[in-house]
Amino acid sequence: MKKHKFLIFFSGLLLFSTSLLAQKVDEYVMHQLRAISKLDKFGVYIWNFEGDKWNNKISEQEVQKFVQKSLKGAGIKTIDFSDARKLDGAPNIEVSIKVDEKGRSGLFAYSVILRFIQDAKLIRNNVINYGAITWERDDVGFASKEDLDLELKITINSLIDEFIVDYNKVN
Repeated sequence: MKKHKFLIFFSGLLLFSTSLLAQKVDEYVMHQLRAISKLDKFGVYIWNFEGDKWNNKISEQEVQKFVQKSLKGAGIKTIDFSDARKLDGAPNIEVSIKVDEKGRSGLFAYSVILRFIQDAKLIRNNVINYGAITWERDDVGFASKEDLDLELKITINSLIDEFIVDYNKVN
């Protein structure tokens, strides 16, 4: 009987703590969604493209065009990064790609970060605007030299799809 009561109590405690965690996650997601709402246009910038050389056929310009084309296909207007810096809040979606070879194995680890940056004022020093990350997703993986460009494109596409879904929820 004691085991049965303990099991019921523990199950209830687990359910309660899980619901609290889900509420916190929802608040964080809602904060990110509010930060990308009511934006009719923003810039696209490839801010980091580095790592070991893998005879890449993919370039910064190609990634930038791919991101812009994907967003345009979803009805989201983008402008040049320098033009976006003149907009209120200087909103930009930024892409970072890093690649490192594991020893001389021919396998490459990579990370791709897609983040939305816009100016924000600090509460205690609200005179100056600071670039703040207001939405971010990332992914990591590994691939052979031959498959790396394709894997990077698939990863970038997946992260852009996540952004488009979130953007369309609030715009």
